[in-house]
Amino acid sequence: MRQEFNFNPLKHNAFKAKKYAQYFTNIQIATFMAEMINNISFNKTRTLKILDAGAGEGILGIQAIKRCIKLGYKAIELTFYEIDDELHPLIQKHFDDLKRHFDGQDVKIDIKIKSADFVLSRPSEKYDISIINPPYFKYSVKTSAYADATSDLFKGNPNIYASFMAICVKSLKKSGILISITPRSFTNGLYFKGFRNFLYENVSFEHIHIFKSRDKVFKDSQVLQECVICKMIKSKQNGKVIVSSSNSDIDIASPIINTYSKNLIIDMSNDLKMIHIPEDKREANILMQANLLESTFEKSEYFISTGPVVEHRTREFITEHNSNPNMKMYVPLIRPHNVTPMEVKLLEHGKNAYFLISKSSKKHLLKNKTYILLKRFSTKDEKKRLIAGILHANILTSEYVGIGNKINYIGVKDEELSNEEALGLSAVLNSRFMDDYFRCFSGNTQVNASEIRVMKFPSRKKVQCIGKEVQEKTITEDILEKIVLKNLFSEDLKFE
Repeated sequence: MRQEFNFNPLKHNAFKAKKYAQYFTNIQIATFMAEMINNISFNKTRTLKILDAGAGEGILGIQAIKRCIKLGYKAIELTFYEIDDELHPLIQKHFDDLKRHFDGQDVKIDIKIKSADFVLSRPSEKYDISIINPPYFKYSVKTSAYADATSDLFKGNPNIYASFMAICVKSLKKSGILISITPRSFTNGLYFKGFRNFLYENVSFEHIHIFKSRDKVFKDSQVLQECVICKMIKSKQNGKVIVSSSNSDIDIASPIINTYSKNLIIDMSNDLKMIHIPEDKREANILMQANLLESTFEKSEYFISTGPVVEHRTREFITEHNSNPNMKMYVPLIRPHNVTPMEVKLLEHGKNAYFLISKSSKKHLLKNKTYILLKRFSTKDEKKRLIAGILHANILTSEYVGIGNKINYIGVKDEELSNEEALGLSAVLNSRFMDDYFRCFSGNTQVNASEIRVMKFPSRKKVQCIGKEVQEKTITEDILEKIVLKNLFSEDLKFE
């Protein structure tokens, strides 16, 4: 029996990896991605064309060749794009090792290695399969050569990896396959809206794989973004989407696999059209329950905005000491440490700050009203993404309040937020249910206002009912959860 061919990656130069935003794929992930090449019906009598853009050492392309030979393809041509010329000999070596392995078998495999910039020098050929781990970096929309390089495909310049994916899709033949590993960020948020629309118009999401431990994938390269693997077909969207999950790359060969309706995964009910990715059946159940809510945050007449104080631009107005003799001229500047579940705390704290009231500074302040304050970023020590506290109007004696831009503030459109409704709104946002629902479509620790606006949400009437009940009880986290679920779904639900 012929021994299995093993890819032997070499240690790459860390400085050059950073320069080119290279995050090399390991053998476990590459094998998993290559095995997504299945259920294909390309003619086996012609040459199968594969594209590996941002190839690195060529591991994805090599594994794809192995997979296609196993599926019975006899003639394969693989095109590598790699801008770092020093990696070309490694790609060639790995291919030569693979070719020797298949010597004597009835297969013909060839490669092309191109050093051109993939985004700026688009391929003219069409491919059957593209398998990629593209670079990840943002660029200046004013000075970068990449700005508007894909404007004919989608609106916006969110990240270079989106440009790679879009060009790969454009370069696929009808029914061609794209398999990619990228940050999860394209699945949600305003910046990737145009890119998502491009994908929906051109491909069908067939399989999405999510890693539960976001800090363990590419751990040697210190990548902390949550990553997903996606398989897409250049065709109309299929009615079902496979979603699999593993803790990390170590157990990726034995993932948890489920199949869901496209309507559960791709939310077409609003302008953002985000992609929901439940890690397991429990999260899928939460998504299904959330879809039963009668409204959205915005349709329930609530508004959400980012705090107007950008500290590095307003330093002349900020003091961190309350010993100033003119403290009557200052108002509290609310920072993330002041926001805790259900309440905003202004007790004496080493991180507390104060904002000067003056003619030129008032534009950075808000009128003192009752607001819900929602942290925009959660720390690694916090178990929840959604942390909301009530800033009661009567907690301050001043006419104004300063709210930093690391906090979102929430209120009712054209109305004052009553104490009762503030309690209900804070309870809903702090519930485990709403936090778990939010995690199904947000893969990072940032809470964006645009995502909150389109979240499925209870009506104002239900929020007020929750607030009334919360007001009458001594609240623990478990009691709060029971109150929220009972009012949202009229039954005692549990999500184990």
